[in-house]
Amino acid sequence: MAVRAGAEFEELYPGGSRSATECAMNLVRAGDLIVGRIADVLRRFDLTPAGGLVLSILADADAPLPPHEIGERLIVTRATVTGLVDSLERRGYVRRTAHPDDGRMLLVELTPKGRRVAYRFRPVVHERERVWFDDLSENDRATLLRLLGRIQEHFASLPPE
Repeated sequence: MAVRAGAEFEELYPGGSRSATECAMNLVRAGDLIVGRIADVLRRFDLTPAGGLVLSILADADAPLPPHEIGERLIVTRATVTGLVDSLERRGYVRRTAHPDDGRMLLVELTPKGRRVAYRFRPVVHERERVWFDDLSENDRATLLRLLGRIQEHFASLPPE
């Protein structure tokens, strides 16, 4: 099921690497499959994966968070956070409140309804994650985490394109 590049890949792209391209393609495919499965689970809770992440971030926070901090944790733009918070606020899962020390800043906090939803969907997602990765031994998972960490560190060290 792995995505493979053709045997002529390095002839067609002399500066490329067939195995590097296959790694990139398969990482993207695996990520898409996981996000798709998470979306399937969260649909029961009327949430998107991004909305679920916002609720999880807020559920784990000790206090309400400013939108820019949510954006930093999600690695998305301020506009994206605004759209997510708007959507979650319409459903009654979060509310915006004034920052106690800076009147120009807003904070986002979970409502009781949002907290209940977060505590209902998170165990379901984590149970499914166990099933999705059951094919890998604990050693395989540790190796995968180590390799993904190396890839992430390497990407962080590269200059922008």
